[in-house]
Amino acid sequence: MKPTLRRSMSVWFAVSSVVTGFGHCVAAISSETGPTVTIHVRNYARVDQQTLAQAELVASGIFRKAGVEARWIDMVLPTENSTIDSSTHSTFTVGDVQLAICPDFMAKRFNLPEDAMGLAPGTGPNRGAIYVFDGKVSALTWSIVAANSRREVSWFITKGQVLGHAIAHELGHLLLNQEGHSPLGIMRGEWGFAEMRDASRGELLFTPKQAGVLQIEVRRRDIQLKSQE
Repeated sequence: MKPTLRRSMSVWFAVSSVVTGFGHCVAAISSETGPTVTIHVRNYARVDQQTLAQAELVASGIFRKAGVEARWIDMVLPTENSTIDSSTHSTFTVGDVQLAICPDFMAKRFNLPEDAMGLAPGTGPNRGAIYVFDGKVSALTWSIVAANSRREVSWFITKGQVLGHAIAHELGHLLLNQEGHSPLGIMRGEWGFAEMRDASRGELLFTPKQAGVLQIEVRRRDIQLKSQE
């Protein structure tokens, strides 16, 4: 596996070599909610709705296990030929995060390595935009499908599961205010078969320490938002 790479102004993670309107809200919040983060989703890669819905549910489950609820708002893109305009990615409030699911050519605009799956640009608190690259998610998914067909692995994972974990990872970078990666859990910098096996079982998660930080950060953003109202 390649060594983890770090950038001072952006965070991305690599796949192991083995491998202007509102839409609908999904992932209903339970009656006894923890702190809640709202994610506005722009599906520039045109990921099919079933896969996207599964990804949002998977990411919600990961954050719920960390004591944080996720509320998703799927944004309606203006036209089929919409391009990504960075000016549209400023957050609506400090309590919101904007997620862009991008076709892979966008990775070149960010000057990222070929195997970069996602990006949480910037440093410091109150950042509000993350990016995930659809082609890299598909490549990792298909590497597992191929390995399964060759009977190299006995488990299976869907693209929605991989996408959900990728989203959770990038959102983790943003909310943890963490530029680097962790040796364990979902914040590892490289994902191979072992990590994806854990993901398929719902076991690729934030550590207890990270969960505590996530809860504190989401509450901090909520308090800051209310103080500005």
